[in-house]
Amino acid sequence: MFISAEKSEVPLLPPEGSTFDSCDWSVLSKFWHPVAFSADVQKEPVSACLLDIDLVVYRTVSGISVALDQCPHRGTRLSNGKLLSDELVCPMHGLRFDGQGSCTMVPSNPSNELSISPQLRLITFMVEERYGIVWTNLSGEPLWPLPEWEGIKNESLKNVYIPSDTWNASAPRHVENFNDIAHFPWVHSQTFGAENVEPVPLYDVDETEFGLRFEIPYLEGGNRFPDEVESEDRQVTYRYELTFPFSTLLIISPDDSDYVQYFADTVCPVSACETKIFQVVTDTTGSPDEEFLVPESVAINNEDKDLVEGQRPRGLPLNLQLEGNIPADRMSIKYRRALSEKFKLGCHP
Repeated sequence: MFISAEKSEVPLLPPEGSTFDSCDWSVLSKFWHPVAFSADVQKEPVSACLLDIDLVVYRTVSGISVALDQCPHRGTRLSNGKLLSDELVCPMHGLRFDGQGSCTMVPSNPSNELSISPQLRLITFMVEERYGIVWTNLSGEPLWPLPEWEGIKNESLKNVYIPSDTWNASAPRHVENFNDIAHFPWVHSQTFGAENVEPVPLYDVDETEFGLRFEIPYLEGGNRFPDEVESEDRQVTYRYELTFPFSTLLIISPDDSDYVQYFADTVCPVSACETKIFQVVTDTTGSPDEEFLVPESVAINNEDKDLVEGQRPRGLPLNLQLEGNIPADRMSIKYRRALSEKFKLGCHP
């Protein structure tokens, strides 16, 4: 469902003190980005931050709304307010706003006959719920569609939601790490990475309509799949499907089984060096083991987190001459080139 206020003025420029280059901010504002899990937006407003813009996310009978977290009266943060009779209530003066951002009541007005100023209207943004995630677009003119996630969108399969975490790292640094297979035996030896370090086979990276795709075999250490195949290690095939700029679906298929796991990863660029992660997983059992998958996924993320947060420079170098590359970096190289050449990110005058 889309909700937008006809009279709202969308800020097309980065906010004062933005951590992004203004050109990069303008490009990124045209994409859809995740800001909350749908299940977290219920009876109270939720605060979020995207591209240094503070947002309030709230639910009414008309659906979920995303607005600037700023009361148009005196600038109070509306996420500190409450929902009352299906309206968002400002915590300072009690002004009420409906799902379209219109001010419906000013309690201090001496008479209901007084008209409400059109200035008392929230700045609202396009919003859509998909895959149990709330997505928003700051520009009002989406440059790119939302990702299409096989398996995750299958209503007959139960989705499991991994608790969100915020990393002190740039969004593309996280995305590149998620799509990197060469670090598995070094970083994930306590979870699924095999102890024996094997060469990464040369693989092809294909351009798709909305992103990049590659497929690669890997021998996992241990057996983490509920398919009743008895084996100490598992030979699997990983298929990565990236939707620009920051969403990836990983499809994991053990080679000796019909079992398939779908793991979706998408991130919100809170600031240039702060990233909130949203992950959804399901599998072909139809009812994945949440008690296993959640702690396993959290453990895997924690193995990555400190290393990615420690990468320097914190922004992803899109000039391929600024960092060395190895054959296993084929995906990384194509990703960096696409961000630079396709979307002109990092191409500052």
